[in-house]
Amino acid sequence: MKVLDRGRLNISAVACGIAQRVLDESARYARERKQFGKRLGEFQLIQAMLADCQAELLAGWALVREVAERFDRKPPQVSDPDVSMRVSCAKLFCTEMAGRVADRGVQVHGGAGYINEYPVERFYRDVRLLRLYEGTTQIQQIIVGRELMNQH
Repeated sequence: MKVLDRGRLNISAVACGIAQRVLDESARYARERKQFGKRLGEFQLIQAMLADCQAELLAGWALVREVAERFDRKPPQVSDPDVSMRVSCAKLFCTEMAGRVADRGVQVHGGAGYINEYPVERFYRDVRLLRLYEGTTQIQQIIVGRELMNQH
């Protein structure tokens, strides 16, 4: 289980990294691209999408750091159901968050976000796989739910 926990925690961090890149690309595009005589980034709904991405990304990184610290405090070869549950929470949240950030990134790019001229198109496809690696989102939900029932 400790090996699975390490892999899931790694995937959580990868999801945050990809989400950060999507946000960076989207903010850059919104600064440079003009529509109706204004930069895209001047439109409040574009700003709101970018703000939602930033808030979720900060939450994801905070979760990864907190869970990684708990994971590192455990002796090697020791499995802790509470830490495993928290690792599953991190993987669940971060991979789903990366999917939402990638979706918003494509939205900010408009039709250009769906063609391979911009990196967000590739990230949009790539983050989907993160929800499958090291156990699907549904498996993470089962792990978290089962541990909550064991604790209470």
